[in-house]
Amino acid sequence: MQLSARLLHVLAILLVALPSSSAGRAANDAAVGVARGDDDRPPPPCSPADRAALLGFKAGVAADTTGILATWAGGDCCGAWEGVTCDAATGRVVALQLEAPPPKERHYMEGALSPSLGGLEFLEALVIRDMGRIGGAIPAALSRLTRLRELYLEGNMLAGAIPVSLGKLGSLQYLSLAGNRLDGQLPPELGAISGLEQINVARNRLSGAVPPSYKSLSRLAYLDLSNNLFSGAVPGFIGQFKNLALLDLSNSSFSGEIPASLCTLRSLTDLSLSHNKLGGQIPPQMCSLRSLNSLAMDGNMLGGSIPASLLGLQKLWYMNLSRNGVTGPLPTGISNALPSLVSMDLSHNHLTGDVDQFFRSLSAATHDANHSNKPSPIVLPQKLEHLDLSGNRITGALPEFTRGAGLKWLDISSNAIGGQIPSSISKLSSLERLDISRNRVRGVIPASMAEMVRLEWLDLSSNALVGRIPDNFTRLASVRHASFRRNRLCGRIPQAKPFNLFRAAAYAHNLCLCGKPLPPCRKI
Repeated sequence: MQLSARLLHVLAILLVALPSSSAGRAANDAAVGVARGDDDRPPPPCSPADRAALLGFKAGVAADTTGILATWAGGDCCGAWEGVTCDAATGRVVALQLEAPPPKERHYMEGALSPSLGGLEFLEALVIRDMGRIGGAIPAALSRLTRLRELYLEGNMLAGAIPVSLGKLGSLQYLSLAGNRLDGQLPPELGAISGLEQINVARNRLSGAVPPSYKSLSRLAYLDLSNNLFSGAVPGFIGQFKNLALLDLSNSSFSGEIPASLCTLRSLTDLSLSHNKLGGQIPPQMCSLRSLNSLAMDGNMLGGSIPASLLGLQKLWYMNLSRNGVTGPLPTGISNALPSLVSMDLSHNHLTGDVDQFFRSLSAATHDANHSNKPSPIVLPQKLEHLDLSGNRITGALPEFTRGAGLKWLDISSNAIGGQIPSSISKLSSLERLDISRNRVRGVIPASMAEMVRLEWLDLSSNALVGRIPDNFTRLASVRHASFRRNRLCGRIPQAKPFNLFRAAAYAHNLCLCGKPLPPCRKI
């Protein structure tokens, strides 16, 4: 059986604590020998009751392309039956772990969960994961597994409601029913299992509100309710789960404001409230989430400005506030306030401000020693890989860049940015996606951009660019999408792959572009 991280941690502590003296080691070895059945006596055979329960499960599986159940032959289920673990001293089945090997689309079990599994009375772990075609209801008989600590029924086709009888599993610590077709509401009875440390019911069809009885689950460290149909307010009592490290309520219909009590979760590393119906403002108390690595609130109805206090989360590497109604200026002082930042998405809001000043707030450089009156070039943080400011009200012009070797994605489209494309943009040598479309950028396309050989997506459409597309763009062999439409460009399109293979629409509505895929240029 694959042990949980918590069990491995406990085993490591126990190993360190083993006796160090010879006598102590001898005593320990003797004890371990008894536990494993290493004495002269052979280990006991599989319990007939457990064997019958397992064969009942096998009988409910109509097809098995994993080959696992083909090993379930012979009288001793504690021998070579794959996925079955027995206690060496008693011969009772303590774990059943069945996981489809890759590729998952070719390996599956088709059938239903047999109620006979409820007969495995000494079972501590039940894992049936990614079998794809195990359907039907979750048997209420599983509530008889009073020793069960881990229940993972992920990645199947289980349907119907979560049995309320699961609330009788008083020893349960880890529960995951993710990736099924379960519907109905969360059973309030689960709130009685005070030792629960994980609940994962993501990717189902569950609805309703989070039951108030869950307030008693004070040991929760992992709560994932994402990709369901839940509604109502985000429960304020979640702020009492002091061990909580992950909270994912994304892709449902939660409404109301974000409770300030969430900001007291000092152990929280991942918070996702994306794609709900949350309103109000971003709580300024979020600066208290000192352990936070990932923050996602995109796709809601949040308003107000971005709290300055949010820019004090030193461990934050992912921030997504896109597709809200956030207003006010772009945040500043980011380089020092968010030193771990890898990805920032502020797109599709109502943010205003100067793009040059924003990039300077990201820059590690503060001045130019040789030209004190000249604006210093931008040195982007090495860790920053993804920056999306599209769909806002940002003005100003792009600055000169000195270095930005880590940046792979830059999208500033659909703003009011003017000025010219600086030739030093080529210093962003790791860029794979560059989108400056639907702005007011003028001037020529710098030939230096041909040095950006990692580009796969280039969109300069709907601006006021003039001149021609540089001939040396033929060096950009990795580009899979490009658009120059709706500018004032003229001259021959670079006649080499991929630029002569794009659709004509990529070059439409310019002054006088010619050459494939457009009509040939006129001979002078």
